[in-house]
Amino acid sequence: SAETIGDYSNPNIEPGTVIFAPGGSRNYYDWSAALFQRDDPATSRILGEGHCDAVYTGPVGTESFVWPTTETRISGYEYSPEMNHWGIDIGGDLGNPIYAADAGVVVYAGWNDWGYGNVIVIDHGNGWQTLYAHLSEVYVGCGDWINFGGQLIGTMGSTGNSSGPHLHFEMSLNGFRVNPHKYYPY
Repeated sequence: SAETIGDYSNPNIEPGTVIFAPGGSRNYYDWSAALFQRDDPATSRILGEGHCDAVYTGPVGTESFVWPTTETRISGYEYSPEMNHWGIDIGGDLGNPIYAADAGVVVYAGWNDWGYGNVIVIDHGNGWQTLYAHLSEVYVGCGDWINFGGQLIGTMGSTGNSSGPHLHFEMSLNGFRVNPHKYYPY
């Protein structure tokens, strides 16, 4: 209803709300296959020399996410769309290991011109993507396969617009950034 939705051009729908589209359809995906097509490398959100070409094959994530580093302390900024902060900042020491949250394919690896410094983005092939920013070292490259959550992909740093060593970690589902705290049982 108009009372619930509000302005139809900018509806009042909470992220994660299940919506049914009568007559809607989507492409069929055979989940028994180990490979799938990734022809959108997600370069529209972040720009810089880390840009990758389209990737067409690779592992699919399990949606059982691994914490992305050995550290657990939130160092300052939480997920806050109101503040234009779309991830969580996990504090630690320069050089702490950074791990892939799940299996997938690297669709961005390297420098980002928008303040993230060294960045890795992994497309998990099931609508999920994870972003790891401010890294001191990047151990993976464009198109690399991440075969399991917990695979070492880089080290914690303070590159880009950063006031000290930390991991800026983002998660997105079907192109919408979500609060990582909702997906980790700690």
